[in-house]
Amino acid sequence: MVLISCKNCKKVYEKDDYTPFKCDRCNHKVRRRVENSLQISLALTICAMLLYIPAMIYPMMVVTQLGVNQESTIIEGIISFLEYKSYFIAGVIFVASVAIPIVKLFALFFIFLSLRVNVKIENKTKILLYKCIEAIGKWSMIDIYVVALMASIVQLDELFNIKGGVAATSFALMVIITIFAANRFDTRIIWDEQRDDE
Repeated sequence: MVLISCKNCKKVYEKDDYTPFKCDRCNHKVRRRVENSLQISLALTICAMLLYIPAMIYPMMVVTQLGVNQESTIIEGIISFLEYKSYFIAGVIFVASVAIPIVKLFALFFIFLSLRVNVKIENKTKILLYKCIEAIGKWSMIDIYVVALMASIVQLDELFNIKGGVAATSFALMVIITIFAANRFDTRIIWDEQRDDE
């Protein structure tokens, strides 16, 4: 006899084996593990990594002042704030828009890779790393919130106008895909790997 729980409503069943079945409480299909969880999460993480490149090299914001367009990337924005001695704002933008996304992507990639390649790291550490990634996921959108807020407030036609650039779309997609990659991943696979090693 084995115990298996519904991922949707958490009802626990006692079954003879891990054959998939429908939950009698919520009608959700109960499986031992989420199907193709690792493959889908890894594919989404690689997509997010590719989107990180245009998010950094293309303009995040296009400012039109007296008919003249000024485009600025995330890095140029950070440099501008440093030149104006706004170190705190520059630091916040650097951490939220450059450091956190790249750390998140490489941490996810490392967790997925460690399940296929023998890496000497405890499973508890992998789970802790995953939980940190999941917790900070939504805060990566701070740049998009700022651009959206400024674009909605400052609209004076050709005198002064702010619009989101190509990087804003890439950055938003990267963050959303990273969140999907983290949510799709079934962390129980980590413990399965340990059991297989034993």
